[in-house]
Amino acid sequence: MAAWHTVEGVGTLFIVLVVLAWCSAFLYLVARTRLPIPINLAIVDMVHVYVGVVSLAFLASLLATGRLPQVDAPGKPALIGGTLLVLYLALYATGSILLLPLGSTISEFLVTTHLLAAVWSVPLTTVYWWRSRSELARFFGGSLSGVPARFWLGLAIVLLPAAALAVIPRALSPLAETGTGAVWSRVALPGVFLDRMAPSPKGEGIVAGGEGLYLGQPDGRWRRLNFPSELVLGLALSAGPTEAYVGTDAGAYAASNLDGPYRELPLPGHGIHGIVIDPRAPSTIWASSREGFWRSDDGGEHWVNVSQGLKAPAGSWALGYYHGALYGSDALGVYRWTDGTWERMSEQKYVVSLDASADGQRLFAASMGEGVQVFNGTSWSPLEHGLAAHGSGAIHVISLTAGNDRMIAATMLDGVAVNIDGERWSGLGSGLSRGAVWRVLDEHGRLLAATDDGLFSYTMESKPTSAAWWTLFAGAIVVGTVGCLSWLRVGDEPRRRGPRRRGQLPPLPR
Repeated sequence: MAAWHTVEGVGTLFIVLVVLAWCSAFLYLVARTRLPIPINLAIVDMVHVYVGVVSLAFLASLLATGRLPQVDAPGKPALIGGTLLVLYLALYATGSILLLPLGSTISEFLVTTHLLAAVWSVPLTTVYWWRSRSELARFFGGSLSGVPARFWLGLAIVLLPAAALAVIPRALSPLAETGTGAVWSRVALPGVFLDRMAPSPKGEGIVAGGEGLYLGQPDGRWRRLNFPSELVLGLALSAGPTEAYVGTDAGAYAASNLDGPYRELPLPGHGIHGIVIDPRAPSTIWASSREGFWRSDDGGEHWVNVSQGLKAPAGSWALGYYHGALYGSDALGVYRWTDGTWERMSEQKYVVSLDASADGQRLFAASMGEGVQVFNGTSWSPLEHGLAAHGSGAIHVISLTAGNDRMIAATMLDGVAVNIDGERWSGLGSGLSRGAVWRVLDEHGRLLAATDDGLFSYTMESKPTSAAWWTLFAGAIVVGTVGCLSWLRVGDEPRRRGPRRRGQLPPLPR
C-alpha cells in the first residue's frame, strides 16, 4: 500500500468527524419540528458530544502541525478561511460550556449562539467541500475499494469507544434533559372529547371525563361507566363514603363507588367546572358555577351560595386547596377563602385551574390568556417563558401537574409543555392530534394526556448523568483520540519518504 502521510490522515478523519457531528445535529432539528418520529436524544447527545470533542483534538493536532485546512477562494482566501475558523471555534466553545451545569437563561443563550454559529458555517463549509472535491476524489480512488485500509482502521479506533458508550447513553443537551425525543401514542378512546382526569384514591385505576365518564388503566382497557349522557366539566374523587363527585353543565352528581349509580345532587348552580373536597372534613364539598361558589357541609345534600367578596361571580371557575386554605378564581382574579369571605390574592384573569405541587409547597394558577403564575405562600410570580402564545401575546394554559422532578402543562395551542428547572418550558407535542390538551397525569415518567381526541401516552426518555458515567466518557475520549492519532503516526513512520501515488490522500487545500 502506498504511503499515507500522518497529517493527511488526521485531516481526512477530522473531516469525517465533522460530518458525523453535522449529521447528528440534524436529528435535533427533527426533534424540534415535533414530527411523529421517535428519536432517542440521549444517544444523539452521546454521539454528537463524543465526535465533537474528538474532532476538537484532531483540529488541535492540525493547528500544531501548521496544516489547518483553508479555503481557496477568489479575492480574500485568508478572510474566508479565518471566518470559518472563528465559527468552528465558537461551535466548540459553546458546545463545551453547555456541558456544565448552568442556569436555563445562560444555557439558552449558549444554545442560540451554538445554533447561529452552525448555520453561518454552512455556506463556508460548503465552499470548502466544493473546493476540496477533486482532492478527496483522488484519495478515495473513485470507489470504496481504493480507500487505504489504514484509514478504515483509524476510523474504527476513534469510533469504537462511542459504540460502547451508546449502550449506556445519557442526556447531555438541554433538549434531551427535558425528555424530548419520544412520541405521543394513542392508548384509548379515539375521537372522544376528554377534559377531566384523576387517579382513583382507592387504586381502582384512572377516571377520565368529558363525553361520558370512563375508568381504565394507562396501558390497559377502558370502559364507560354508567353515568348520565351529560358533558362532564368537573371531577373530584375521594377515599371516603362518597367516592366520586361529577360536575356537568346541568348540575352535579355523586356516587358511593365509581361504577355508580350516580345520583343527582340538589345543587342550584349550572356549569359546574370546579369541585373540591375539604381534606380535613370529607363531608364539606365546594363547587363553582355560573352563579358563583357553593358549599355543602353534608356531602352534597344541602348547598349554600358563598360568593361574597368576588368581583365577577358569574365567572367563577377553579377551586383548589393549598396549605390548608381554599383558593378560587373568577374572571378577574384569584381569591382565598378567609373568615367567611373571598379575599383577592392575585389579579391574574381567566384562571381555569388551581393546582398544588406534589410537595404542597407551591400553588399554580393556569390561565386561558395570561399563562401560568406560581404562588409560594408569600407572592405570585409568572412562569411562562417558552410557552406558545397567540399573535396578540395571549398564553392559553388549561391545567398544570407539578411533581418533584418536573412540571407538566396542558395547553390550548402547544400540546404539552415540560419544565424541569423552574424557568423555561419545552414542548412535548410530537404525535398529538390537533386540538387542546386538557389534563396530563405524570405516573413516574409515564405521561397520560386527556385531549379533544381521546387519551394519549408518552414515556419520558431523560437519563441523567453521574460522576461514574462522566469518568467512563472521558476515558472513551482519551482512548479513541490517543489510539487513533498514535496509530496514524506509528503506521506512517516507515513510509515517511515513500513517493505519493494515485489513491493517496493529497495535501489539504489551502
